Amino acid sequence: MVRGLVAGLALLLGACASTPASGPSSPAAAASGALITRYDEAALKKVVADLGYALVDTDVSSTGKPFMSVEASDELAFRIMGESCVGEGEDQVCQGIQLSTQFGETAADLGVIIEQGNRTLRPAKLFRVDSGMAYERYLIMDGGITPENLGVNISVFVEVLQIVLERL
Repeated sequence: MVRGLVAGLALLLGACASTPASGPSSPAAAASGALITRYDEAALKKVVADLGYALVDTDVSSTGKPFMSVEASDELAFRIMGESCVGEGEDQVCQGIQLSTQFGETAADLGVIIEQGNRTLRPAKLFRVDSGMAYERYLIMDGGITPENLGVNISVFVEVLQIVLERL
């Protein structure tokens, strides 16, 4: 019995020793292409850079959530914000991200744009805000997402953003 226990512990220690010290959402994960399991600023910066977008700013919202402002072009800007966050400060972990942007009031019929957009632009969530319209897309990071898939999701967000802008 003791032999079995020692053998089991040896296997467990061997498995732990072969596991990288950095977690799946660390700067090493961003460089290696490992799964991203939460709002990971380093990994998000790399994906944004790989897409050729400009990172304008990183900050923390008034509610304590991390975010970054991104420009896809001169006329296309959006925010990536951590969502489903637990903990505070250095210990905070956000299990999802939200891509979002807002548009001010326009002469266009926002009600029609919102209704048609929500019906035909599947990855979009369009809705009214105080003096205009918002466009959002939420990504669940539970279980992990590859940097490539995250890049595709962000690219689709920007493509839909371009379509929305054309309708305004």
